[in-house]
Formats: sequence, structure tokens, C-alpha cells
Amino acid sequence: MGKCVTDSSPRLHPAMPPSSSPHILRANSAAISALDEDVRHMGALALANLRHAADGLLMRDTDLCNRAIAEDEEVDRLEKRIDSEGLQIMTRFGPVAADLRRVIASMKVSTALERISDHAVSLARRARQINQHPVLPETAGLAPLADLAAAQLRDSVAAFCEGDLEAARLILSRDAELDAGHEEFTQRIIAKLEQDSSQAKSYVNLLFATRFLERIGDQSVNIAEDTVYLQTAEDIRHQTPD
Repeated sequence: MGKCVTDSSPRLHPAMPPSSSPHILRANSAAISALDEDVRHMGALALANLRHAADGLLMRDTDLCNRAIAEDEEVDRLEKRIDSEGLQIMTRFGPVAADLRRVIASMKVSTALERISDHAVSLARRARQINQHPVLPETAGLAPLADLAAAQLRDSVAAFCEGDLEAARLILSRDAELDAGHEEFTQRIIAKLEQDSSQAKSYVNLLFATRFLERIGDQSVNIAEDTVYLQTAEDIRHQTPD
């Protein structure tokens, strides 16, 4: 499949019977292009929300946290639109093979992106609580994990939109680094919590924060798996490494 293409064509109208006429083929192509555009836009918004939430925590900037929370509404709206567009394409044009896989995969990717944005919102809310208390030096340890999560999200969306199978498979292997970082940070914070209970609430919020970043990595893996499905028709979910 080609790249996600920006297209200014009008949105779909009420259902019409499938046809192989040039007009219908152009309409089908325009509808899929609009779907692609929305997936790319949704991915950019989810990434921005993640960065705002992470920066809000690391820079103690509650305004950025509030921005991540407020802008999640647009991500939710796009998920609904992508679902509607996908269903209309299947109803109007009866796509098969690669086109059908693109529609199905796009709808699944939109679900993953909506969950990623939700995790960013949860991170922002925890960050707001942390920002109300004295600075914890350990908070800086989340910076590399936030960078890893953002890179996985950015690259997984790019791989999907550009049909880059090699990049998608690489993301699957890269997730182990984020998992290991999450585990190491968690153990470090638990040890600190056992030593110093005076900042217990903030330490617990940090534990939640690292968990949200790890889950964002997991959802990015799901997007990479959807890319493999789109390009090869192979479902690689729940496979264990050799």
C-alpha cells in the first residue's frame, strides 16, 4: 500500500451500490485517502498529548498537563469519525483484499491511538498531583522512558501510514527496551518508597506514571502489528519470540 495521503475530497454521502465505474473507483480512492489522512492526524494529536503530559511532569508545568487533558477530546472525535468512515467504505464499496485490510487496520489503529491519548491524560493528571508537592529528584528518571514511548508512537504511526514493514517489525523488538526501563524505574521507586514514606503519595504517582508510559509502548506495538497485517495479511498478535 502507499502512503497515507492528504486529500481534500468531500466526506462520504449516504450509501450507494458498489460499482467498478471510473467514478465509483475514484470515490473509493478518495474515501480511503480521507481515512488515511484522519489516521495520520489522530496519530499526531496523540503524540502531542503524550509530549505535553510528559513535559508537564518533567518541567512541572501544570498548564501543559491541562492542555493534554483538554485536547484528548479531539482524539476521541477522530476515533468516532474513523469508525464511521470505515463502515461507510465497507457498505458503499465492498472493498476486498488490500483495501479491506486497510479499512480494518485503520479502525484498529484508531482504537490504539485513542487508548494512547487516554494514557497521556492519566499521566497528565498524575503529573498535576506531583507538581503540587516538593520536587522529587527521581522524577527526572522518567525522561528517557518518555522519550522511548514517544519515539515508538511516532515511528509506529509512520510505519503504518507509509507501509514500512521493516520499520514495523523493528518496533516490535524495540519495545523490550521500554519494558526493561519501566521495570528498573519501578524497582527503584519502590525501594525509595520503603526508605522514605514522607513523600509516599508522589512516589506512588511516579509508579503510575511509568506504568502509563509502558502501556503507551504496548499500544504502539499493537499499531506495528496492524502494519504487518496490512502489508502481509499475517496476524502476528500474541506470538511469543523464538
